[in-house]
Amino acid sequence: MALLMVSLVVMWWLAQHIDYRISDEDIKNHFTTLSIKPEIHRYKFEDRTVRYVEFGADTLPVTIMIHGAPSSLSFFTRFYEDTALLRRTMLVGVDRPGYGYSDFGKSVISISDQARYLQPVIDRYAAQGRKVVLAASSYGGAVVAKLAMNNPEKVSGILFVSSSLAPGQEYIYPISYAIANPLFRWFFPTLILVANDEKLNHLKALEDIQDGWDRIQSKIILLHGKADGLIYFSNAEYAQKRLINAASLKLVPLEGIGHSILWDRPDLIRESLLELVTPQKLNELANK
Repeated sequence: MALLMVSLVVMWWLAQHIDYRISDEDIKNHFTTLSIKPEIHRYKFEDRTVRYVEFGADTLPVTIMIHGAPSSLSFFTRFYEDTALLRRTMLVGVDRPGYGYSDFGKSVISISDQARYLQPVIDRYAAQGRKVVLAASSYGGAVVAKLAMNNPEKVSGILFVSSSLAPGQEYIYPISYAIANPLFRWFFPTLILVANDEKLNHLKALEDIQDGWDRIQSKIILLHGKADGLIYFSNAEYAQKRLINAASLKLVPLEGIGHSILWDRPDLIRESLLELVTPQKLNELANK
């Protein structure tokens, strides 16, 4: 019994130190060695604080990258380091509300609210007259979709990677219900609690934004694994049918790949980002 209690205490202590985020100081130190100078920003909006980080020249088109759950802006680090990308677009990593250093641990279960809290990031670059592309993975895809619905004139392109877009078309682990139980909730990492709060409220949150698909006018690329057992491929098919006013739409189904495109095919993400920030005439010349 004593050994069990010690084991539980150790497991609890370890769990509380899992946060999957990177501090301002660590960001600066990491990218200094790569000769990339990140610009770290925070803003207050209503009752929330949001952190975002810019990588690259402020004269280029902007690509805002929105992570899934559980995660933080560090999810896309390999792209912030990509000098070929940074020659064509400034990458902006954002800690979604509740993650990273955007009020870590304070869940926001409404997709509409998440988009509202992130609106100042889009407004910043739109006010500068700069082209804005949005890129997202998993749960972040729903937030990006809502941002695009709210900003049809400001968002020129969207990359959806393994994105959750269709109500009810995702797997919920049985343990999610145990995590939500107050008797067990205390035991799990804060990071997991935030992700679980979003997960168990995701069906309604997605249903609440379904009347806005026809407002999206951007160029769209959807990358989705056919073997995705977490966010089913039907999410991409669902979005494809509803994006009736998109300037263009390309669905890339990936055979034999699950919810792991970032690790299995980062090259496709990179190519898609470049395609979305490249003017149409240059794309046409490159394809000749």
